[in-house]
Amino acid sequence: MAIVKMNKFTLLTFESQKEKLLEALQNFEGVQFINLQEEQAIEEVEEFKELRRDEVDSKCAEYEENLSKLKFALDFLQGYIPQKSGLKAFLQDKKELSYSGLNSIMEKNSWKETYSSLKEKEVKLNTLNNERTKYETEIKSLELWKNFDAPFKYLKEFKKTSYFLGSLAKQYEQELTSKFQDEIKYGHLEILNSQSQDIYIFAIVHESETNKAEELLKNYGFSYLALNYEEEPKVLIENYSAKIMEINHEEEIITEEIKKFNNKIEELQLAYEYYNNLVIRNYASNNFLKTKKIVTICGWNTLENNSELENTIKKVVGQDYYLDFSQITEEETEKVPIKLKNGGFSSAFESLVEMYSLPLYSEVDPTPILSVFYFIFFGMMLSDAGYGLIMVLASLFAISKVKDPERRKTFKLFFFAGISTMIWGTIYGGWFGDLLNYFGVNPPMLIDPTKDISQIFILSLAFGVVHVFVGLGIKAYMLIRAGKLKDAIYDVLTWYLTLIGAILMLVGIGGSLGKWLLIAGLVGLLLTQGRTSPSLGGKIGGGLYGVYGVTGYLGDIVSYSRLLALGLATGFIANALNLIVSLFPVPIKYVLSPILFVGLHLFNLVINALGSYVHAARLQYLEFFGKFYEGGGKKFTPFKLSEEYIKITK
Repeated sequence: MAIVKMNKFTLLTFESQKEKLLEALQNFEGVQFINLQEEQAIEEVEEFKELRRDEVDSKCAEYEENLSKLKFALDFLQGYIPQKSGLKAFLQDKKELSYSGLNSIMEKNSWKETYSSLKEKEVKLNTLNNERTKYETEIKSLELWKNFDAPFKYLKEFKKTSYFLGSLAKQYEQELTSKFQDEIKYGHLEILNSQSQDIYIFAIVHESETNKAEELLKNYGFSYLALNYEEEPKVLIENYSAKIMEINHEEEIITEEIKKFNNKIEELQLAYEYYNNLVIRNYASNNFLKTKKIVTICGWNTLENNSELENTIKKVVGQDYYLDFSQITEEETEKVPIKLKNGGFSSAFESLVEMYSLPLYSEVDPTPILSVFYFIFFGMMLSDAGYGLIMVLASLFAISKVKDPERRKTFKLFFFAGISTMIWGTIYGGWFGDLLNYFGVNPPMLIDPTKDISQIFILSLAFGVVHVFVGLGIKAYMLIRAGKLKDAIYDVLTWYLTLIGAILMLVGIGGSLGKWLLIAGLVGLLLTQGRTSPSLGGKIGGGLYGVYGVTGYLGDIVSYSRLLALGLATGFIANALNLIVSLFPVPIKYVLSPILFVGLHLFNLVINALGSYVHAARLQYLEFFGKFYEGGGKKFTPFKLSEEYIKITK
């Protein structure tokens, strides 16, 4: 399979038909618009220079406001409605509903009443929260003075005495106490509270010594308490605590009322999808140009959908349109959006290509080749049949529960990875490490990883050679397809000769054939790799650098030794875990060992599966893609219906 063939379409129709047409195209879900309002797009087509930019409908602001209200309501409820468990939510598909069914439901949808009620409750909760914060702040402040055992209002009734209520730094406590006793004859000083940095004091003096006391306290940085209270601190704390309890109780009542809106979530989600579709549809106009009566629309669509696209347009506007399909020019190849189409096996690995970068339209889709090698490499790295069996069963269970095509692809990827792991685990004789040996069973194996390490190492390098050679072969195919036969000879054939010659000499077969192939390849590299340089020195330097590139290829091939390393690591760690579990004495062994066995092996599976996933991808991205793949393609993102909460069908 390959990259889906695209073409460019240009559509002219009446402005009055635009809204209905966009609704139909949104349901069609097969076109990606080109932004004609960019200066570059206008300059490229002479006819576009006379056109005006289209713009969103005036109603769009209302739709966005409704969307904002719905988003608030859904986010607000999420904090109060119990969420489904992780696994159940992960495996659950979105509810499906037809587009016509959505429109019918919206005629009776009462989301505005729900929003108003929730907004009212949010305001009430915010008010209660602010009140609680105020009381908590007051309590925190009063806690410092709780040892003052009289109502504050009594202080205001003093006639012949003055009082001082406040705080100062703890370091002055002893000095202040001593001086107060020495200098104030008719007074009393009491330390009400003491903390790490400050002390809180109450002092009372005869009015005749007020100034003297003020001066004394001022010298020590005394800070007065702003007395805004009447009652005793303990009484105030009790009153405020009681009010906080009332607030908490009222919040609980409101929270229970909010939870009753659980049955309104779907109604809100449907309304969200409805208005989101309207917003998406309106903003599509920012791609178009127009006259007073005619709107101009350009975009990409798949070649196979040309007839269906025209039929969709015809159903809406009748014969009042002009539609032209044009083939992709060489200048447009980098702009063409990419859509991949592969078979049941290869399609599961498309996400790996997308994770790196989609191919350009002028390139080939590497997915079919990548899928084969990734399948082999993942299993060789994880290499335990027991772990592979778990992956297969878990993936099959997930696939049976999920209908969404994209999510099914993800589970299929792990299903195939599990099959590969079972195959390699059988080859290595590993079933949860050496577990079967503890029951007197010696599973058959083609390769013993404890004895045949050199054999596995050679096999890993052989896979590396094949992988690199296939990458070079794809590069040759792309060059020949582009009419660059000489470049294919210079940049691929020379490397084939060099690498094959070097390999034959290393393994000691083929007699002098390997030597002559290596010489021919190196001479070819020396003469051709600097060919694009305008100067003689540049050509020689480029040739020498090309010859030096041999070390890079050898390094790439050695990188495949990770197939050996990760495969052995999984097996040896599993063996060690089995040994640990077996060391427990009877009867603890019968209780603790099964629990530890499951937990430890599950951990080993997850860690090494993650390592296999990453390193198998690394071999594709660096060692394989580096030989032929440029990437940089942009994914085909058709103008379609919103599916944030509900999957809307045609």
